[in-house]
Amino acid sequence: MRQKRAPTLWIDITELFGQFALAHYPTGISRVMINLCDALAADRGALFGDVIPIFWHPVWRRPLAVDGPDLGALATFFPALKEKYASGEWTPPLLRSGIKKGLITAIPKPLRFRWFPSLNGITHFLRWAPKEGIRVSPIELAPCDCLFVPGSFWLDGYAPRLCEIARENGAAVVGFVHDVLLVSHAEWMAPHHSRQFRRGVEDFLPYCTAVACNSVYTREELRKHFSLAQKMPIAVCRLADSAQVLPGAQVPATIEKLLGQRYVMFVSTMIPRKNHRLAIAAWRTLWSMLGEATPWLVLVGGGAPDPTVAEMLAQPASFGDRVIRLTGVDDATLEALYANAWITLYPSLGEGYGLPVAEALARGKICIATRCGGLEEVAPDLVDAIDPDDPDELVKRIVEYLADPDLLAAREKLIRMRYRPTRWEDTARTVRDVLEGAVGAIHSMRSGA
Repeated sequence: MRQKRAPTLWIDITELFGQFALAHYPTGISRVMINLCDALAADRGALFGDVIPIFWHPVWRRPLAVDGPDLGALATFFPALKEKYASGEWTPPLLRSGIKKGLITAIPKPLRFRWFPSLNGITHFLRWAPKEGIRVSPIELAPCDCLFVPGSFWLDGYAPRLCEIARENGAAVVGFVHDVLLVSHAEWMAPHHSRQFRRGVEDFLPYCTAVACNSVYTREELRKHFSLAQKMPIAVCRLADSAQVLPGAQVPATIEKLLGQRYVMFVSTMIPRKNHRLAIAAWRTLWSMLGEATPWLVLVGGGAPDPTVAEMLAQPASFGDRVIRLTGVDDATLEALYANAWITLYPSLGEGYGLPVAEALARGKICIATRCGGLEEVAPDLVDAIDPDDPDELVKRIVEYLADPDLLAAREKLIRMRYRPTRWEDTARTVRDVLEGAVGAIHSMRSGA
C-alpha cells in the first residue's frame, strides 16, 4: 500500500463500524477509541511515520485499510457515516427475535456475512464505500511496526488471528484493557459473556508485547484473574475527561426547557451494574418528602432497563414525573447538560475506572458516587461517596445540598481548585510511550536473535 520510511502504528477500529451502523454518537469504549485514535494521529511522536486505522474483514479474514487519504478525524467520520447510511437508505435492518433470526444466526459467521452483509459493520461498510469512491486494500505489516487494539478485543474472535499476522511480520502488539468485570463480577453478566471474555483474554494476551489500561485497579484485577498477565508490562494510562467541544448553543426544545430546571444528571448506559435502581428508589423517597421541590433526575444514555428498573419507570407518579431519560445525545448537547446540571450522580456497583465521574469533576460539578473498583482512583477526596445499596443515603445528600446552597457552592469551589482535568493529548502521550516501548522491545528481541 504505502511506502513506509518509519514504523507504522496500525490501530484496530473494527467494532466502530458495527456500532455506527445503528448509533449516532459514541459512548463508553467507542468514545475512548475514537478520541484516543484521533489524538495519536494528531501527534505521532518521534517514532511513528504513519498512524493508520484498520479493520478486519470477517469473510476474507484479513486486515484492511482505506486507500489514499485516510478516514480523517474519526470523531467526525463516524457520525457522518451514520447519516450517510440513513440518507442513502443503507441503514442495516434489525433482526428481531423469531424463526428468521434463529435460522440466520445459526449460519457460521463467514458464510452468514457473505450472504447477509448488512448484518456485519465491516461488510456493510464495504458494500456502501465504493458508491462514495472509497477504496480499501489489505495492509502490509512490517518489522517494528506496532498493532494497537484499543477496543473490545474479545468480541467476534478475530483478534488472535490479527495479532498472529502482526507477530509473524515482526510487529509489536499492544492492547488496551478497560476492565475485567466480565470475569471478576461474572454474577452481573450473562454466563456466556463471561466465558467469551475469559477465552478472548487468554487467546489475546500471548501475542501482546505490552498492555495499557485505565487504572491501577484494572491492572491488578487483570493480573489477579489471568496468570499470563502477572509478568507482562501493564501501564496505567489515565483517560481524558476534559471537554472536546463547547456546549451546544442550539439544543432540542425539550432539553432547552430542562436546562432552566434544577436537575441531577446521571450519565450511563442503562444496565444493571450502573445501579439505576438505587437512583429511582431515592427519587421516590424525595418526591414523598419534597413534592414539587424535588429536583429532576436526568438519565443520559442508551441501553435497555432490566425488569426491576423498567417496572419502576413505568410508575412515574411514584416520583412525580421527575425522572427523565435522554438517549442519542450528541457531545455538544451533553456539554450543555453538564454546564447546567445542579449535581451529578454515578451510583455504579463496579467500574474499571468511571469516566463519567472524572468528566463531572473536570467540569467543576459535584458528583455523588460509590467507591468501587477504579472509581476510588478518580479523586477520592473530591467525590461524595455513598453506599450503593442505601437509597436513603443518597436522599440525605440531596436534601443537605438543597437545604444549604453555601455548602454546595463551597464544594464546587473546592473541586474547581483541586481537580486537574486530563486532555486526550495527555492520554495519547502516555499510551504512545507504551507503544514506542513495545516496538523497542521487539527490536531488541530481533537484534538479540
